[in-house]
Amino acid sequence: MNYFLLSIIGLVTYIAIFYYRYFTRQNPLPGPIPLPIVGNVLQYTGDAGKFMEGLRLIYGDMFEIYLGTKRVVCLCRSEMAGKLFNSPLRTYSNDGLDEFGVSSKGVLLNSNYDSWSYHRRILQKTISSPQFTKETVESTQALFREMEGLWKRIDNIDGDVKKIDFAGWLSQFTFENTLFSLTTLRAHNLINYYNATNPQNKVVVPEGTIPNSHSFIESLKMIFEGAHFFLLTPKLLRNSPGISGTRDRLLKNKAWMSNILLKLISERRTQVENSNEKIDSNDLLTRFLTVNTDKDINKNIADDKHTEKISDDDIKATIADLLLGGTFTTAGMLSAIVYYLGHNPKEQKRMVQELDDVLGSDRDSNITLDQVNKLEYTDAVFKEASRLFPNIPVNIRANAEPSEIAGHRFPAKTQFMIDIEAIHRSPDYWNDPDTFNPDRWTNNPDPKQFNNYYQFGGGVRVCPGRKMALAEVKTIVALLYRNYDIELVDKVSPLNYKYDFIKIVQEFEIKIKPRN
Repeated sequence: MNYFLLSIIGLVTYIAIFYYRYFTRQNPLPGPIPLPIVGNVLQYTGDAGKFMEGLRLIYGDMFEIYLGTKRVVCLCRSEMAGKLFNSPLRTYSNDGLDEFGVSSKGVLLNSNYDSWSYHRRILQKTISSPQFTKETVESTQALFREMEGLWKRIDNIDGDVKKIDFAGWLSQFTFENTLFSLTTLRAHNLINYYNATNPQNKVVVPEGTIPNSHSFIESLKMIFEGAHFFLLTPKLLRNSPGISGTRDRLLKNKAWMSNILLKLISERRTQVENSNEKIDSNDLLTRFLTVNTDKDINKNIADDKHTEKISDDDIKATIADLLLGGTFTTAGMLSAIVYYLGHNPKEQKRMVQELDDVLGSDRDSNITLDQVNKLEYTDAVFKEASRLFPNIPVNIRANAEPSEIAGHRFPAKTQFMIDIEAIHRSPDYWNDPDTFNPDRWTNNPDPKQFNNYYQFGGGVRVCPGRKMALAEVKTIVALLYRNYDIELVDKVSPLNYKYDFIKIVQEFEIKIKPRN
């Protein structure tokens, strides 16, 4: 009984201290009152963009929430957020991300600046290079032809019209293309996806490097779910009955995916080490594996601080991050483009005319990087669709140094959430912000627009694969609309997505018909 009484006294004391500190905190901002231990997590709706929108309507453009006992400052204006993009930190000291194993490796959520900057430097020599962009355009076309061959096997629904789940095909396509671009390996998941959705008319699957690649892509999706869960869920809740099962499921999935990638990396390392010939491969995986070896193909990468080989585990973390970003964000961009063009036939017609003018009348001809770069209106369509449908509606940053924002001072290592969706649709920055208008990006656009556009983030943490992504998206759009008339199956519903750290587009059906 005494233990019970002491527990009650301890709990009441903790609650009293918690709220005393909360109501007497320095530099208070408006926001929902947190609960002890869990903060505002129980009020979270599961979609960061919609959650931020609801709070912004109540508390304004600058407010605070609590994730567990940790304060998070939320910013909904570009001028408030601008300086934070110069910080190298996304997060600082998050025990959830530590447990998930992503806070000190890779490039996405790595808060170890030395590790992050070292890997980033290697990426700048590969996926950010003009040669890599050129090769992306070429590999995209080869893979698109493979996908077209599978589409031709699908039964027509009316004449020569076919109905496909565009989002489903895209995630397979962008994964395969990203995997090949980074490693030169193939998973043949387009064929696996076709066989799974057309069991009555299967085709033979060539031997690939990833067994059951369709399951691997689902596993990749769960990595986003895991990052979302571990970032936001306090440790006490993660370990509580009913929720610990989710924690265990997500950790088990990450271990399964990691083992597959580690096997691929180990096999390639053995090939590299046993080869007596000069290595002429320029893919990212080979670059990682040869750093600080006698077969090093890198230039200006090694330094006095990094003299050892890069471990398989470190390589795996970065490859996994790039597969995540290259698969689902690119697929989401493409779905958004098709969705908005389907609702704006005038703009679609204008874009198709540009494709015909730039690419010529031979619809079987190869598209060059030079031609892709000339697709200015197509580029404007991309920017406008991604403005209205940003893959990452809320960006996270932590300040490396003390900051002053809108008259408020914040100590170093404060966690911030930046409402990208609010900035992209603010009438303070855009005329008719809810209107799909690619012309706002053409004919000498206002340079200030680019300061309020964050599709690829910004600052030192800007997406390292943005050039690859843009080249891939524009090439796919060119191939698709050069050869097909596109129609939305559902012209009423908004674009359907599931939020797990990013927007992952769900079933999105379209009708395709060969152009005359």
